This record gives sequence, C-alpha cells and structure tokens, in this order.
Amino acid sequence: MELVQYPTPFSKDWRNKMDNINLNLYKIFYIVAKSKSFVDASNKLFISQPAISKDIKTLENLMNTKLIYRKSNGITLTRDGKEFYKYLEQSFGILNTGEQIIKQRNDLSHGTISVGCPSHITSLYLMDYIEKFKKDYPNIKIQIMSASSEQLIELLQLHKIDFIIDTSSNNEIYNNMEVHKLKTFDSIFISNKEIYFKNVMEMEKQNWILPFSFTNTRKRLDKAFEQQGLTIKSSMELDITDLIINAVKRGLGIGYVIKDSVKEELKNKTIHEVHTDIDLPKTIIYLINIKGQLTNADKKLIKDYLLK
Repeated sequence: MELVQYPTPFSKDWRNKMDNINLNLYKIFYIVAKSKSFVDASNKLFISQPAISKDIKTLENLMNTKLIYRKSNGITLTRDGKEFYKYLEQSFGILNTGEQIIKQRNDLSHGTISVGCPSHITSLYLMDYIEKFKKDYPNIKIQIMSASSEQLIELLQLHKIDFIIDTSSNNEIYNNMEVHKLKTFDSIFISNKEIYFKNVMEMEKQNWILPFSFTNTRKRLDKAFEQQGLTIKSSMELDITDLIINAVKRGLGIGYVIKDSVKEELKNKTIHEVHTDIDLPKTIIYLINIKGQLTNADKKLIKDYLLK
C-alpha cells in the first residue's frame, strides 16, 4: 500500500498554496463541520446547499484531500477534516479575541490608555488632564509608567505603552516618531532661606540637590553652568520633585525644580527662590508617539485635553 503524504496546515507546502485559497472557504467548511449539517450551515450562511457543496469540493481539491463524508442524516469529518477543523477552531478563536481587544481598545466607553511619563512630569502636568479626562470617560483605564527616556522609547517600540510625555525631543532618540510640543515651564533654584549670589562663583561652594546626571533636565542645567564657567557638583541627587522640596526644607542644600511645582511653598514662604545671573533652561514638555499606533481613546485624550 502506498501512503500518500498530504500537506498539513502551516507546513511549507501548505503555505505555498495559501495565495490560491479563498479564506471564505475556511469559514464555510468551519460552519459545516461545526453544524454537522449542510442544511443548518446553509441557513446560517444564507448560501444554497449546492453552492456550499461546490465550495467544500473546491477546498478539498486545493488541499488535495477529502474533508467531509456526506450522509443521509448529516455529515462526518475525515481524519484530515477533523484535524483541519481543530486548526480552524483555534485560529477563529484567536481572531475573535483579537477583534474584541481592538474594538475595546478603540471604544471610548471602555478600553485602556497606556502612557509613559517621568514621575515629576506626571504630578506637575499630566495628572490635571487625567483628572478631567476620567470625569468625562470614567470607564477608560489609565496606565502611567515612569522610566528613563531610553526605557520609555523601548516600551513604546515594544507596544507596551501608547505614547510618551517627556522633556526630551532628541531627534536621535525619537527617530521616525512624531513629536509634539505641549507646554513650556520655567525652572528655578530654591532654598529654605533667602539667598542672592553677588558672584556666580560663590555657587560652587554650596550644597546642591540636583536631578541625576543622566537625566535630560540635569544635562541642560550642566550646560548652563558650563556657559558661566562653573563646575557645580551635587551633594545629593534625587529624581522626584517632592523629595527635592523636602530636602531643601530640611536645609540640606539648594534645589532645582520647575517653578510651577512649588507655587504654594513660594507663596507661603516655606521655601524661597534663589536668584542668580544664570539664564536657566526652560523645561519643555513633549508628546512622542509612533505614527499609526494611537487608539481612539489616545487621540481623544491628546486632542481634546493635552493639546487644547
């Protein structure tokens, strides 16, 4: 007896035939196999029984195997028919799950928005808009992930987050991405007492509480120091604005923060702005995303809230 090796689904021979197979034939076979009846399948598909028989025959010819035995009381599947039905059941299940996920993600009554944003930008800028958005769309889940610019980019490229809000617009880092300017903030030095430097060189003798050296904020500040011929070394490095403010209040040094983040403290005079002749860099907030990756919920938050 000669054994005939038929091409199995997803084998190389099978993939070579894919271009010639109408995916609609899969659906027809799947419904027939699931219904176990040409009559029931005809009613569900709104296709005549002769047309269904013809399509099944076409599929069998393309696959070079018998899939169905027709009987007076219905149909039975051949060995290959049962195996192929199993593959289709898994495939249609995956497709259905994918469809539901995409629909939910783009449905403004549900869905999830995943944002990558440094913690100090979240509290200073983003949270006000999130609060307004959640009042209008309470069923949309918001995820905010804090990390370095490089880590956020990696998460964006892996589709773990939808977009980024950050203070860097580095063209090299954000290559082939869309970058939108959102807002500009002034930055200041703060202390727990009133200080004014008559000579900028006096600044080198102070204790400084600054962002980490690898951050975009620190790099811009160091550049401003260099332009004044200053070499400023930090005595403490923190990446959370609230911690910097706390350390300054305790008299541990002079801090560097976005001015809007200490409005209440300046008003109540629990901390003081340190005036210098240095032209401090402004902090610019950017939105970064991959073209075509934004969901409808993302677009709603960005267009009607962040960019408004």
